[in-house]
Amino acid sequence: MTRATPAGAAAGAAAPAAPARPQRISLFWRTFLLLALLIGASLGATLGAAGLLERTPPEQRLAWEIASVVNLTRSALVSAEADRRLNLLDQLAQEEQVRVLPKEPGDRIDESATGPRLHALEPRLRQLLGPATRVAGRVDDIDGVWVSFEIDGDAYWLILPRARVERQFGPSLGLLALIAAGLSLLGALVISRLVNRPLADLTGAIDVLSRGEAPAPLADEGPTEIAAVNRRFNRLARDLARLDEDRTVALAGISHDIRSPLARLRMEIELAEMPAEQRASMAEDIERIDRIVGQFVQYGRSAESPRAEQVDVAALLAAIGQAYRSAVEAGELVLDIDPGNARRWYGDPTDLQRSIANLVDNSMRYGRAAPDGPARVAVRARATRGGLEIEVRDRGPGVPAADLERLLRPFARLDDARSERGGSGLGLAIVDRLARRYGGGLRLVNAEGGGLAACLSLPHYRGGPATPGRSGGDRPTQSIE
Repeated sequence: MTRATPAGAAAGAAAPAAPARPQRISLFWRTFLLLALLIGASLGATLGAAGLLERTPPEQRLAWEIASVVNLTRSALVSAEADRRLNLLDQLAQEEQVRVLPKEPGDRIDESATGPRLHALEPRLRQLLGPATRVAGRVDDIDGVWVSFEIDGDAYWLILPRARVERQFGPSLGLLALIAAGLSLLGALVISRLVNRPLADLTGAIDVLSRGEAPAPLADEGPTEIAAVNRRFNRLARDLARLDEDRTVALAGISHDIRSPLARLRMEIELAEMPAEQRASMAEDIERIDRIVGQFVQYGRSAESPRAEQVDVAALLAAIGQAYRSAVEAGELVLDIDPGNARRWYGDPTDLQRSIANLVDNSMRYGRAAPDGPARVAVRARATRGGLEIEVRDRGPGVPAADLERLLRPFARLDDARSERGGSGLGLAIVDRLARRYGGGLRLVNAEGGGLAACLSLPHYRGGPATPGRSGGDRPTQSIE
């Protein structure tokens, strides 16, 4: 038995809510967070140790240094002979960039240029040099670090370059920690990317392989373990590709070898003298064998790469309706086709036609409300942002919930008795395999009100434009009865 799933487009088809799975952190972010935690702990320990070792604030150290310069300068000037003091002052200015000027009552002190750091120095220098000590950042429009002191009752200014003082402070410990943390986290991000890149490449290659396409060979260089995994995966991909090719060739040969005798048997039956009822029964058995062989060939070819082109969805659905007109006129089928807002799909039109036809055939075979009544099948199409969704729904007895997923496997039937209707158990497996090579899939669900709904999700082929077939206006519903 073969069935498919609802895309949620059919009215009344509601899938049971699946239990929510807990969100998992990807390996990339897990690696990054572990590295970030390690870096954060290391930085915290380093800064904590630095804080314990460096107990003296920079303002105190700078006050000691300036006080030492002031005291040395004062001692040198006091001990120097009067005729050599000018030479001493010139030598200090040239070699040490220290100038000494008399402090005048009319000196203009710019308080705005002093700044918080120099203000913090002033009380410390007063403790070291005396209560009359004053610190300024600009005097008479001249920038620098101005420190007042006295020699024998006379007031003087000692002027140091501002850069000499500012570099003593340097960046704060918090700023250094922030810069170090930022650079470390950036490095952790790069390391995480490098560590997880081989796994991301392997995941992408497996995704390509799951769609039935041949993935590009993975690099067999780098770390020993990664290179070994990549080599084994490349060999597996080659073996699977060779196996698919061999299977396709074998199925084609089997199809030819079986169908040729079947054609001769059909001709001999037509020419043989036998009751019409017996002839029809034998012809039906031959048709059944031919149909099963055809499904084997379809399943083998579903691994081939599709040809991609723009498909007119409404026109293709109309052609499918015409293909089933004989069954409709014979009273075996009531087919309702609605293209909805689907206009264009980018992919292989044969894949789309074959998938819908298999789902309709499955509904005709197993989706009858009454054994002697017609099968009522509704086909609904809907354009999505990334492709197309098709829902095929019947009015049959449905399927036990435990068997919904199993029916998508090759050769799966609901029960052995139903195999007498001519099914090979490959119809739904073919549809699901065709959908997966586009990155889509097939899902089965028991619809509300009875019947089975099959939703086929077909994204646009990745070799084509990203969003062809945008939703258009509603098209009229085509109903065949």
